[in-house]
Amino acid sequence: MKKWLHTNRFELLLLALMMVIFNKIFFFAPSFYSTCVWPANMVLLGIVSMGIFHENRMGIRLLKNVLFMGIIAVPLFAAIIFRSHTTSVLALTIYIFFYLIIFVELMRQIVQKSEVTESLIYGSLSGFLLLIIISAFSFLLIDKAEAGSFNHISGTTIPEKYHQFIYFSSVTISTIGYGDITPATDNARLLSAFWGVVGQFYMVAVVGIIISKYSSKT
Repeated sequence: MKKWLHTNRFELLLLALMMVIFNKIFFFAPSFYSTCVWPANMVLLGIVSMGIFHENRMGIRLLKNVLFMGIIAVPLFAAIIFRSHTTSVLALTIYIFFYLIIFVELMRQIVQKSEVTESLIYGSLSGFLLLIIISAFSFLLIDKAEAGSFNHISGTTIPEKYHQFIYFSSVTISTIGYGDITPATDNARLLSAFWGVVGQFYMVAVVGIIISKYSSKT
């Protein structure tokens, strides 16, 4: 079982990411999604993400484990944690750093793969979705630090705003930019521009990696 989980770690991560990002499509009751579905999704993603990590250095492993404890605690005690501005900012910061570490480890494993396989494709797509998650939490952090940073965002709690920022992150990183949600402050605009550049660079870099591995194999 452990071997199967390791072999299929990219596939499991992709499935968990798709649930976290897209399963709001199937829930029409905002309160049920915010109080039940969102916490379950975030706990599942945190657990699956740990399967990606294989860093042996003690300091990195300790940091990862501490962040993981926060990742699990936040959705389980969201009503308490998000009640305070300070703990909300801390929770969002923990999410950003945890998934940033997972993203770096994921990319390291993708680069080290010697040939193009289905697992490599799943890992590459997971990396793109991880960028959406990280950017969404960074937008939530700016919105929490400076109220009114974005136009046309409804709701008062972070779980209520989460899927709106997931949508905004998706259209920003993919540079679709519908314009229904827009940054209203300089900080928010610059952060949006940053993630737009990162999204484009990621796509170019990953396509280059895949082509180079395929070319070297053939």
